[in-house]
Amino acid sequence: MTGNPIQQPRRKSLSRQVMESIEKLILEQDLKPGDVLPTETQISETLQVSKSSVREAVKMLEALGVVEIRRGLCTVISANPEQGYLNVMLSHLYLNSGNEEELQVFRRTVESAYTTLAIDAATEQDVAAIQASLAAFRQKKQSGQLTADDDLAFHSQILQATHNSFMISLGGALNELFRETIGISIRYNPEIALEDHEKICAAILTRDKDAAIAAIWKSARQWAAAFRLREQDADSAT
Repeated sequence: MTGNPIQQPRRKSLSRQVMESIEKLILEQDLKPGDVLPTETQISETLQVSKSSVREAVKMLEALGVVEIRRGLCTVISANPEQGYLNVMLSHLYLNSGNEEELQVFRRTVESAYTTLAIDAATEQDVAAIQASLAAFRQKKQSGQLTADDDLAFHSQILQATHNSFMISLGGALNELFRETIGISIRYNPEIALEDHEKICAAILTRDKDAAIAAIWKSARQWAAAFRLREQDADSAT
């Protein structure tokens, strides 16, 4: 195991610098998802810092989705990096609750970005998968069995069509973050949800970015109303 002793920083916390050094070690050793991270003792000796500093740094990396701590066993490189995005965004929502308009702008901006990227990058197989997901969505709607999973599956296929691992992770985390309100939105307005999805799919088929963005913005406005519906559900339950 290679690495350089950490010099005490003046402004950056020690745990933060240890975390960055561990990330560097992961890259140097070309560790892949599922690979075991060196032990606390090994990292401590390599970086010449205390085990408590290493422990704190590893917990920070776990929160960011870089590693998974398997209690009593070992620490491995995460196979689900999107969880890190999700943790960060959840923390922001809990600590700095944005208003409905801010959330709507946030979602439509990210969704527009990955959908237009998919329009540029999608192969024939990707387009076929998106169409198949829309067909499944339509069938579930007609049978009255539509759930948030069906909505997320449609957007997941669009994300896969970007062929960009960073966008896939970020977009997937975003969709999971809003799973509850997506479910409320399609429960109250399944016809509108289907119409929006059909317009997005049609825009991808014709490679029309403007049409895709217009459909996404309309869908985001409808989805934002789910926050008010959620509050109504909560009030009626009390």
